[in-house]
Amino acid sequence: MAEATPRDLHEYLTTFIKQAVATYLAQEQIAFDIEQLPIDLRFSAQASYGDYSMPVMPWGGKNKLARKPLPLAEALATILRDMQIPAIQEITVTAPGFLNFRLNRPFIGQVIIERVLDAGADFGQSDTGVGTKYIVEHTNINSNKAAHVGHLRNSCIGDTVVRMLRSQGYQVEAQNYIDDSGVQVADVVMGFILLQLGELELPGGNERLPGETFAYYCSRVYVAIGKAFDEAEAVKESQPEKLAKLKELRKAVLRAIEHGDEPEAGPDYAVLAADISHQIVHAHLATMARLNVSYDLLTWESVVLHSGLWQRVFAMLRDKGLLEKPEIGKAAGCWVLPFGEGDTQTEEGDRSSDKILVRSDGTATYTAKDIAYQLWKFGLTDDPQIGVQFEFVPWGRQHDGRLLWTMRAPQHQNASEVGEQVDPRRFGHARRVINVIDVRQSYLQQVLYESLRRLGYTEQADNSVHLAYEVVTLSAATAARLGVDMSDGRDFYAMSGRKGIEIKADDLINSAIERMLEIKPELSPEIAAIAAASAIRYFMVRYNLQQVIALDMDEALRANGDTGVYLQYAYARANSILRKLDISDYELPETLEGLPEQLEQSEWELLRHIDAYPRSLAEASAKFAPNMLATYIYDLASHFSDFYEHTPPILKETDERVKAFRASLVSATVQTMANALRVLGFIPLESM
Repeated sequence: MAEATPRDLHEYLTTFIKQAVATYLAQEQIAFDIEQLPIDLRFSAQASYGDYSMPVMPWGGKNKLARKPLPLAEALATILRDMQIPAIQEITVTAPGFLNFRLNRPFIGQVIIERVLDAGADFGQSDTGVGTKYIVEHTNINSNKAAHVGHLRNSCIGDTVVRMLRSQGYQVEAQNYIDDSGVQVADVVMGFILLQLGELELPGGNERLPGETFAYYCSRVYVAIGKAFDEAEAVKESQPEKLAKLKELRKAVLRAIEHGDEPEAGPDYAVLAADISHQIVHAHLATMARLNVSYDLLTWESVVLHSGLWQRVFAMLRDKGLLEKPEIGKAAGCWVLPFGEGDTQTEEGDRSSDKILVRSDGTATYTAKDIAYQLWKFGLTDDPQIGVQFEFVPWGRQHDGRLLWTMRAPQHQNASEVGEQVDPRRFGHARRVINVIDVRQSYLQQVLYESLRRLGYTEQADNSVHLAYEVVTLSAATAARLGVDMSDGRDFYAMSGRKGIEIKADDLINSAIERMLEIKPELSPEIAAIAAASAIRYFMVRYNLQQVIALDMDEALRANGDTGVYLQYAYARANSILRKLDISDYELPETLEGLPEQLEQSEWELLRHIDAYPRSLAEASAKFAPNMLATYIYDLASHFSDFYEHTPPILKETDERVKAFRASLVSATVQTMANALRVLGFIPLESM
């Protein structure tokens, strides 16, 4: 006898389809693995067919069941009818071989509503991932200047993936890797040195402007250094000393940062770099908090270097014969990881299939440090051959109450100043690692994972995921609103921090809040800020990751259509219905005695989409696809709006059964939307 109470409609129907197939195979004496038959159960294309349909055409081939699709579908329909499944009202067959299911809507609808309201905030949650740890590395901004709009796509994607995986029971450690020892940080240190010497002019003046944050000031310093290098490059034939002096200073700063060298005289480059980085990271965290992004651990490139980890990994690579040291050519004097024939773009701008890990001056490249870091993420540095562990201390509480930890090198000189420490094995030691990094770094990620394979860590290489995404540009209208030079008349504008062509993240957020208040002046600043954050987050994740997006402020803040603001309005509208019922002293029944015999199509569509939430969330999580979750929530909100517009006001309903059903349906919608919006990183607004 069939199970009387379905949990998930898709799972429920699939179970019976498999039972019917097993019966059919036995009747026909066919030996075939049922799991090799694809069950493509979907919403019916036309309401006249029923509620769900499934094609059996792919099953009929000679390499599968060797049966004609239409008779096969008829035979399965007969078996299913004989099973007398209470949730199924009718089973039909249509050419060329579709099984169609019309469900007992009142029965199913009651089950769906009760399941949602009983589960509450846990509806959609799963224990699939219990016992498996993920590390998701995202945001990862160079600690040299203010965050810009492009960084927001990374953080919004990464934070949403973290939330999705946690919803499936996985233990997830969200890491923000701080590149505080690279060229960008060195250039800002150079800028401060040259400012002190009176040898650098900043755009807008050398002093901090009124109200200018330190991070914004550093952005101007960085642009000025970029301009200085460009000008020196332009005159290198007639005045070679200018470029040589800049390069020598950069080299000295980089070496000091990497090795922690203390100068005999003059400024301490390493200390200055560390001070700049810490102030910038505080600013970045504050910016990301405005979009409800938080982390578990800050990891620092300088700590990876100063711990000796890279040096030991380098020794492993060298001793295994995986490195070469050319004596001639562009890579002369460098330690190189050979990758065979062919040319590939590297981050230095050279076209080379081989990857430089250590430059001729002894400094490590990004890829070198990433190899060491990736090994640590998997816990491989516990190996006695490497034997490096880090220390971890609290950084502080974040906006959502989550405690943020930070990594430091062992035997930190100021250990007594930072308080609580934890077992170093608490961090790292992941089963799978997701690196959220834009597509321009795809080659370097390939090098990273191939390096793990060559070291013998094949399983870890296979469990390393590069979640690549395309860049963010600005629409012409948004670029104009934010002050970008529009003289070239382009339709959209890419960004370059070095050239100063960028929109800072805080400027975008501020502009979005101002625009929200212009559109809806009755909003409080706090509600406008939440709505603006929702709009930005949604815009950053709703597109396919491989799609370049042009951010348009007016489009992102629209109150209708596929926007974060629309989702918040739909949620607030549903809550408004419940508030009005509460004010009228209507009490929602604890249990539904039964649903109306006939449901409106809009009611049924809403019920089906509520039922689909756990499955949609699980599928999006498995594919690390925030855009799939965004599509689901938009569809759910659209179906609620359709229900709202096509049914009479619940408050005026006189049929108590209908009133109880619709009030309970709205309550289930509110619960489902709240759960889904929180996974998407929204703070759900009950009123707007």
